[in-house]
Amino acid sequence: KLILKQALIIVLQWCFNHNFSIRLYALVALKKIWNMCKTMHVEEFDALTSVIESSLNQVENMHGAGNAKKNWQRIQEHFFFATFHPLKDYCLETIFYILPRLSGLVEDEWIAIGKFTSFTDIPLDAGFQWYLSSTQLCDLEPGDWAQQDRGFNSGEADDQSEWTDVQKKIIPWKNNVPDLDLELAFQDRAAKLGKSISRLIVVASLIDKPTNLGGLCRTCEVFGALVLVVGSLHCVKDKQFQHLSVSAEQWLPLVEVKPPQLIDYLQQKKAEGYTIIGVEQTAKSLDLTQYCFPEKSLLLLGNEREGIPANLIQQLDVCVEIPQQGIIRSLNVHVSGALLIWEYTRQQLLKHGDTES
Repeated sequence: KLILKQALIIVLQWCFNHNFSIRLYALVALKKIWNMCKTMHVEEFDALTSVIESSLNQVENMHGAGNAKKNWQRIQEHFFFATFHPLKDYCLETIFYILPRLSGLVEDEWIAIGKFTSFTDIPLDAGFQWYLSSTQLCDLEPGDWAQQDRGFNSGEADDQSEWTDVQKKIIPWKNNVPDLDLELAFQDRAAKLGKSISRLIVVASLIDKPTNLGGLCRTCEVFGALVLVVGSLHCVKDKQFQHLSVSAEQWLPLVEVKPPQLIDYLQQKKAEGYTIIGVEQTAKSLDLTQYCFPEKSLLLLGNEREGIPANLIQQLDVCVEIPQQGIIRSLNVHVSGALLIWEYTRQQLLKHGDTES
């Protein structure tokens, strides 16, 4: 009963998740747990009965919800909800042999149950075979394990197109917008997306690691930066970049400026009224907590190892550093960038808030 109570509390929280698919999976889990509670007559949960059953009735009787009803039925047929038993299948055979086989791992990665007999006093022919699966799990094929979450192949073209043509992603640099109109186009797109128009440009052309670039891309998109400048647009195809950016590159304008072109780019932006701000520890660096960001700010981030080279430091209007109290004298470049991006955003929000009031 204690385990059921813990499971119920966790699943109920996921039932309120903002993501529809997560809510749907959580409701399926809630249905199974609640049936067990009713079977075992767990009276401690009587106060929750009306809430839980009304929630389950609502999802069971969905009407006009497109694929929602189909997904609800399909999820209940999934491996972990319909076939896998969390108690009866919790054994050595399942963990080391059945699941690797069903997952499509090469046969060398499977560990047959016979390998464990030398580590146990219980022979294979004993009555109490605690390390063997007591269900029909071993009879399944890899296809039975696969989770088919891409909709239904009903054979009807309309149904298939409805499922697959859900959203058109925006990739700004494929629109062939002339450079002179680039900023106006980005501002127009931001306005259509309902986002505030920031004047912050983040330049990450010196950064090498895809993980740092992906993290920065996500941070810039979240806080509404005007544009992220990278050394090569090919970085968006990197799996590590994509893992960290979580599709932010499809909503944030990216511009390619190779490192040898940076001096010209910075001078151009300075002529447009931007203050060029370097994130670097120098003899004349200003404390981030004391610095007031201009509205038109360009943030130049250094390389992971060398930082900002000397020839580019000469192009900066100011260097800003993050106050530190520890022994290690440097932060990850993505973390440093995120701190300054947030501080810029915070100051602009306060400034506009004061203006409106």
